[in-house]
Amino acid sequence: MFRRFLATPGMIGSITPSSPALANVMTRQIGQGVAVFEIGAGTGAITRCIQKTARSGPLVIFEQDALMAEHLRHQVGQAKVVEGFFHDTVGSLGKIPDPLVILSSVPFKSLSERLYANTVDAICHILLASPERRLIQYTYFDRPPFIAQDRNLHWRRVARVWANLPPATVWELRRETGATPKNSVDTRSSHVNGTLPLCL
Repeated sequence: MFRRFLATPGMIGSITPSSPALANVMTRQIGQGVAVFEIGAGTGAITRCIQKTARSGPLVIFEQDALMAEHLRHQVGQAKVVEGFFHDTVGSLGKIPDPLVILSSVPFKSLSERLYANTVDAICHILLASPERRLIQYTYFDRPPFIAQDRNLHWRRVARVWANLPPATVWELRRETGATPKNSVDTRSSHVNGTLPLCL
């Protein structure tokens, strides 16, 4: 991971993999039988937790780094691994599942302006098509990962995970069925100190 960070520092948010505590909180947001898109799987820390503990539907993994994508193909069994940027490749899948959870480890604050805009647009386009689709994204700061320009998309803070290096905040973005203030944020959350059941 450290070598990949040195080669592409803007594409990797941290040189340390997500902790079991963070992976556990992320995967607990998946409902039974719900399809999952994982974006930016990296070394597969969250991927392994999805496969071990979640009762999800089909899993599709998007990873832009060729070496990491190849590594994942040897680790994930029947799950589909798509190499390339999410906004470039998601259209090749055809119909988008519904309901759907997008689990994202994308380091939005590190992306180039163009890649940031393209990735956000692709995610928001998918979410706006159905209130049964959600984005679960973590950050290393206590603010939403990006500004959702459409007033019908609403951020909710899910949890603060202290048992991660560095500590992380998990967020959910989804389309609201009722009217909500533009770019509104629900800051109520739970705190996670590592005492929950973990993916080990």
